[in-house]
Amino acid sequence: MKKNVGFDELIKMAKDYGVDDNALFISAANQYTIQTKVIEKIEAVLDKSDAVVTKSYVKEVENLYSNPLIKELPKHSDSANKTLTVMLDIITKLGKKSEPSKSMEEMMNE
Repeated sequence: MKKNVGFDELIKMAKDYGVDDNALFISAANQYTIQTKVIEKIEAVLDKSDAVVTKSYVKEVENLYSNPLIKELPKHSDSANKTLTVMLDIITKLGKKSEPSKSMEEMMNE
């Protein structure tokens, strides 16, 4: 839930700064969406399975290993965080905060 709040806030900020239609921002937002789906799938698999998996190599002797997804989850989470940072950089470096029109300001002051 918390990661969606951050993403939603960035989308709103992008609209406020006028970069919500910027190709770089759209690409980064799409990438983040894909990354969150991958993270959710990894978490779902880890919730349903054991943290330890077995592999059989020689003479059918089973060896115990940690589930490979345990190592993958932090990598994908880090990548998603970096994508959010890129989105924030695009907003702050390429966007300008839109100012309300004078008529809007007058209505707010009344």
